[in-house]
Amino acid sequence: MKKRLLVTTFAVYLVVVAVITIIPTHVSRLRGPHSDHVNLIPLDYSFKCFMQDRAAHPHLTTFCLRNTLGNIALFLPLGIVLPLAFDRFRSLKRVMAIAFCLSLSIEAIQFFSRFIGSPRAVDIDDVLLNTLGACLGFAVYRYIIRRPATGGRAATSGGSAERKEGSVDS
Repeated sequence: MKKRLLVTTFAVYLVVVAVITIIPTHVSRLRGPHSDHVNLIPLDYSFKCFMQDRAAHPHLTTFCLRNTLGNIALFLPLGIVLPLAFDRFRSLKRVMAIAFCLSLSIEAIQFFSRFIGSPRAVDIDDVLLNTLGACLGFAVYRYIIRRPATGGRAATSGGSAERKEGSVDS
């Protein structure tokens, strides 16, 4: 029952991510000052965004911060729920690979959607920030399962703590 709830939570999370990132809405048309851009140079747009003259563009800093933190926060749950719902994703390497591929897929869909009128920006920085968010989420997951329970064991249900945690390298 608990596993089914986690898998359902994960599925709902993926739908929410799809709605936020792929489906054009009236909100997506208001995303930012350069929502028509395509950035394929890692961290180029992020650095330029934060280096703008604050006096000339007072709202740009807020947009840049919201964009950066939003991309990290969007994939943070992935790093927590994925290893909880599926035993085979209890390693940082696997969570990072899934996060990278999922984020890259979203950006590819956003790129091709531009040909049918979608106003979504395409940015490699989103892939990097999303992947970072999933890694931070995995760190939270690892912290939660390593936290000692009342009996001195890891806070997992059944089995040895080592087997439940998974390895960072596998």
